[in-house]
Formats: sequence, C-alpha cells, structure tokens
Amino acid sequence: MSPLVTPALTMTNEITSMESPTHFVDQQVRGPFGRFHHEHRFVSSEGFTEMIDAIEFCSPFGVLGRVVDRIVIERYLTNLIRVRNQHFKAAAELLTASDRC
Repeated sequence: MSPLVTPALTMTNEITSMESPTHFVDQQVRGPFGRFHHEHRFVSSEGFTEMIDAIEFCSPFGVLGRVVDRIVIERYLTNLIRVRNQHFKAAAELLTASDRC
C-alpha cells in the first residue's frame, strides 16, 4: 500500500520528550490508533548522522485491530517511513551539495 494512495486520516501528535540533538518522542493525542509512540534517534559517526525510528502502536478494536495491524498497518508504516527517509536523504544531499559551492 503506497502512503500516497490511502484514505485521509487525521492524527494529532505531541512531542513528549526531547533531548536535543540526540532524540525526541512523539505520541498520538488524537487519532485512529489506540496507542502510537514514535521515537526518533540521531546517531552521529564519522561525519554522518543516522536517523533511527522506533514505532510502537496498536489499533483499537481488540483482536480485529491486531489482525489489521499485522496485515496492513505494519507494512504501511514501514513503507511510509522508508519513503519519508528517501525524501530526507535527498534534501540533505541537496543542502550538502549547495554548501560546497
């Protein structure tokens, strides 16, 4: 499932923890999940920064929600993060290239 071809869902998150520049956590305040916790970590090494995402979530509706999580949501979120990271990488490379001029 492409993140660009999905029904529109509204989700409001709050940043609940931040230790700049190494990590921050956002959690759903309002939205489609029973629980959504997203940790972003930034690890610098040898002039590069690696961004690591850890997402914990569960859909509402008990057993049915867990089945939907396994069949649909896990794959969707994995693809969404992969596509987002490709955009971040491209933007960072453009910024780095512009600094060289």
